Amino acid sequence: MNKNLSLVVVGCLFVSSLNASEIKSIFSKGTVSGDVTMYGEQQNNNGLNKDAGFSMGSIGLGYETANFSGFKAAVGFRGNHKFTEVEDRDYDAGNIDYPTALMHAANISYKNDYFSLTLGRQEIDLEWMGDFHEAYIGTITALEDTTIVVGHSDRIAVADSDAVLESFANLGNYGINVIDIKYKGIEGLSLNGYFYDIRNIADFYGVKVDYDNSVFGFTTQYAFSNEGSVTANDGSILQAEIRGDYSKFGLNIGYISTNKKAGIGSMDMAGDNINPLEDGNQVYEKNANTMYLGIGYELNKLALNAMYGSTKYGSERENEINFIAEYGITDEFSMEAIFVNVDANDGDDDYNKFALIANYTF
Repeated sequence: MNKNLSLVVVGCLFVSSLNASEIKSIFSKGTVSGDVTMYGEQQNNNGLNKDAGFSMGSIGLGYETANFSGFKAAVGFRGNHKFTEVEDRDYDAGNIDYPTALMHAANISYKNDYFSLTLGRQEIDLEWMGDFHEAYIGTITALEDTTIVVGHSDRIAVADSDAVLESFANLGNYGINVIDIKYKGIEGLSLNGYFYDIRNIADFYGVKVDYDNSVFGFTTQYAFSNEGSVTANDGSILQAEIRGDYSKFGLNIGYISTNKKAGIGSMDMAGDNINPLEDGNQVYEKNANTMYLGIGYELNKLALNAMYGSTKYGSERENEINFIAEYGITDEFSMEAIFVNVDANDGDDDYNKFALIANYTF
C-alpha cells in the first residue's frame, strides 16, 4: 500500500473507533501555536559581484490535538512572502518553482512509557537528519537511561522563517533509514552512536560523546561514509570542542576536519548539525580543517555572541567572523541582529552581511 495512503487509513481507523463526544473533546482541547516573523538581509559583495539582499515576512501555524489514550494528531504550516530584493532572484537564488506556503507537518503519533511512534510529516532533529521529513520514526525508551531512535524518511523539506521555502524532495530513490542510540546513565555524560543508510548512495556511521557540568563541557565525534558509487571517495568528519561557563560568560573552542579527497561525502543529504558558523561555506569541503572560537554574554533579556572561524581547505583559506545580538522585549516578542564577515581566498568573494529579525510567537 502507498505509504501516504497508509497514514490516512490509520487516521480513519483511529477516528472511527471514537464516539462523537470523544472526537469533540480531543479536538476542542487541542493546542494552537505559531509565530510571525519579519526578516531582512543586506550583503555587500567585493569586486565585480553585485550587492544582494531581500526582505520577507513569514507566518507559522501549528495545531495539535489533545492526548487520547496515548494518541495525538498534529498539523503545521508556514507561509513566506517576499517584499523586496536588491537584485532579481536574490530571495530564491534562481529557484523559480519555490512554494509560498507549505504544510510541513501532518502526522499521527502514539506514546507510552516504553516507546513512541510518529507517522507522517514531522520535524526531526538528529545529528545527520534535520528539518522536516515525510517519515516513520519510532523511539524506544524501555531501557533505563537509553533512547533508541529507529526510522525511515522518504522526503525532506525546509520551512525556515528567514529564507525561501523548499518543497518536499525525494531522498534518493528509496529514502533514508536511521538507527540512533543515546545513553545518559552517567550524570552530565551523553554517549551517542548512529547509523544511516541511503540505498545505492551511501551508508554512514558515527559516534559522539558530550559532557557538561555547571562550568565545563566538551564534545568529540567522528563519522565516516561508505559511498555507493565506485567513482566516489568515502567521506569523514572529526569534531572536537571544549567549552566553559563563568558567571554570565560562555566560551567555546573547537576543531573540525574532513576527508582529504571527499570532504563529508553524502552525509549531509538529510540535514546536518555540526557546522558552527553562520555561513561556514567551506567547513564540509574536502581536506578542510576549521578552527573556531566563540564567546557569549547574557544579561537579563540581552544575549550577545561572537565567533571567529578559519577554514583551510587544500591550499586555500577562508575566514569568517559572526556577531549576534538578541533582545527579548517580552516573553513573546524578540529582536535579533546578525553580522557576518567573510574573508575568502579570492578577494572578489569577500563579503559583509547584515540581517535583522523581528519575531513574535504565540
